[in-house]
Formats: sequence, C-alpha cells, structure tokens
Amino acid sequence: MKKFTSCVLAVALAASLLTGCGAPAANSDSSAAGKSGTTTITLWSHIDENWNPAQDKMIADFEAANPDIKVVRESFPYDEFESKTQTSLLSKEGGADVYQLWGGWAIDYAKTGAFSPVPDTYMEKVKADSYEPVIGSFGYNGKYYGVPLEFNIEYGGLLVNTPKFKELGIQYPTTWDDMINIAKKNSSSDGAVYHLRGLDFVGWDTLPYTWLSMILSSGGKYMEGDKFNFNNPVGVETMQKLVDYVAVDKITNLDGLTNASDTEPYQKLFTSDEELMVPRGPWTVSEGINVDGLEYGKDFEYVAMPFYGSQKLFAAETGWGLAVNASSKNQEAAWKFVEFWTDPDRVLDYNIACGMVPASKTAAHNPELLKAMPYLEPLVNILDGGKFIGYFNTDKLKENVKNTFIDIVNNKTPVAEALEKLDSTMNAEK
Repeated sequence: MKKFTSCVLAVALAASLLTGCGAPAANSDSSAAGKSGTTTITLWSHIDENWNPAQDKMIADFEAANPDIKVVRESFPYDEFESKTQTSLLSKEGGADVYQLWGGWAIDYAKTGAFSPVPDTYMEKVKADSYEPVIGSFGYNGKYYGVPLEFNIEYGGLLVNTPKFKELGIQYPTTWDDMINIAKKNSSSDGAVYHLRGLDFVGWDTLPYTWLSMILSSGGKYMEGDKFNFNNPVGVETMQKLVDYVAVDKITNLDGLTNASDTEPYQKLFTSDEELMVPRGPWTVSEGINVDGLEYGKDFEYVAMPFYGSQKLFAAETGWGLAVNASSKNQEAAWKFVEFWTDPDRVLDYNIACGMVPASKTAAHNPELLKAMPYLEPLVNILDGGKFIGYFNTDKLKENVKNTFIDIVNNKTPVAEALEKLDSTMNAEK
C-alpha cells in the first residue's frame, strides 16, 4: 500500500496549500496545548483523503476517553512527510511523539535508537494477535520498535475485467493452469502492440511477489539464513516459467517494467480494455471505485488468485504501523494513544475506513470486515499463509528482480546465470 497515485497526490498538494506545510490539520488545532494538567502529543502522518479523517476520529475518541491528553495531528504531502520523518529521526531532535510510518523504514531507524521500544506487556498482546509478516520489520535485537496497523498483502487477489470475461463467455480461473490457459488463449497483439494482455503480472510489485509465492508454494525458499539463494532448482524453474509466459506464450510484455509512463497494469485495467487479469493488492479496489468512477461487479471484480504450488504460501512485507519517538518527553502518553488505536475493535473501524487488510487476527475475522469489504474474502482465507519477506530493503529486491527479468527476456541470458548474479548483487547490498 505504499504506492500513491497522481490523483491522490494532487489532492494532497491542494490540501497542503490550504493548511500550510507542517501546520497541524485544521481539525487538530493546537491552541488547547498547555492547558493546566493536559499533556499534548503530536502525530505525524502523510496527507490522505481517506486516512486523515479516520485518524481524526481515532484522536477524538481517544481524547474523549482520556481528557488529560490532547493529540495534535500534523500531516504532510507524502514526499515531504518521508523527508521530515527521516530528518527528525536521524537527528533525534524535534519531530513527532508518534509516527504513522511504513514498516520497512523501521529497518533503517530501529538500530539507531530513534524509536522507543514497545512496552513488553503490550507487545506480547500484539504478537499473539498478529500475522507473521506484519511485525517483521519492527523487530531488532530481541525488541520491537513499532506496532502494525495493516497486513500489506500484494499476492492472493486478482483484478479481472468483468465485461471482457462476459464477452468471451468464460469463467474466472480457479487453478493456476486454468488461469494461464485463459491468458494464453485470449491474449492478442500485433508485434509489440498489445490489444489484450491475458495476465499482466509484469510490474514493480507484482513480478517479485508472484515469483516469491511460486517459490514458497512449491516448497522452496529463496534465503539460506540471512543470505539470498534464488539460484536453486525451484528458483530457476519458477523464473523460467515467468520468462516463458512473456517470451514464448506472450500473455503480456515488459511494458509494466519498461514503459516510460507511470501507468501500472492495474490502472490500465481500470482505464482501458487492454487487460484481462492483473494481480494486485486489495487497496486497488477503492481506487477503481473512487478515483476512476467504476462500478464494482459490473466494470471489474477482485477474485482469488490461484497458487502455483500445492501450498497456499506467499511473501509479504511489513506495512503501515505506529512508532513512538525515543526523544519524546511524553512517551507514556504516546504509548497509551498507540495502544488505544490498535485495540482490535477500534483498529477494525480504522482499517475499514482506510481500505486496509487488518494486521490483527481478531479484526480480520470479525464478520464486520467482510460486510464492509466483501471483496477481501479471498484474502482473509489465506492470511495465515503469509511469510515475512525478510529483514532487508525490499525496494532493492524489487529493482534487482526487475533488472534480472528484463535481462533474461531481452538478452536471453540463461536463467541460472542471471539468478547467480542476482544472488551476488543482493547479498552485496544487504
């Protein structure tokens, strides 16, 4: 869920002009700070038209239950938020008391002492109610330095072009072979120009997550201890399959990785008739409805993506969560706010408002979740199969997998040779 569309960023930039960069949100007026007996803490987040109202409701509920603590939300355009967060945490000066941050950032900051460790008793409750991937990046040297708000899942769901399936008179796939056969039969192109991509898995996130699930679901692995090892029989076999889908079967092409535009395959499914099936995370559903004005069930649907192997396993990275600044003078109040927010019943409402898959097992299996977001059903059923992707910079993995795949397809580099180079590059950068 880390990627944001230009439309959302445009809203964010417009909002920043109204509120002023770095200023508290309009409904988070800090004028009450300093009242006798009141502790004021700050929350930093990025500007988001869905998330910010949900944050404000959480703040209002917390303040009503804790009248001696006031929370001031300060939200910034995404790039500015990332920069300000980095500056404040590395300098250990200023910044917020509480950060809503991307889980992967914790890998960089936890070892610097920038975050306050999660209180042990609270963390035990979090661990007992959390799926494996959602806390992975927050751990360091036996302690945890943040708590999860979501399960960032990018495998298991398939966006489908509903009108095109009806036009072709075919059913949605239920097995991997079925999915590939549908893609092969219905893809069409004139040379490099595609009229219809049957299964467009070639994207920054979708390519690596599809590959990793193929490896894991086949009983394989891609790491030996803390070292990458893609160049093994399962890694080679599954990468060769993906290459053949593009180079031989031509169910899609490399546009999702090489196209100069920022249009991702799922966006093409929403805005053109060039895509039949696209694997992607569930957050795309709300974009299709709210940004592109599509009707769910008529214009597109989100269905279960079959697994390549016999085991329903997939890799996931730690998504959005909350962390407390180690430099905060109000850590007790800050952790009280964080614990209030992550209560399974409260965080469920937040997840629904933000279109997130819950990190909490209790929240994920609450019937209210599927009442609000019925399209999540295929994912809720497989969350236990999620494996933490690993304690490393995932952007580097995605970049290197992209370069490796392009090299194999375009230059016909032998797969084993290319994966040996991938292992060497990743292990050198780790």
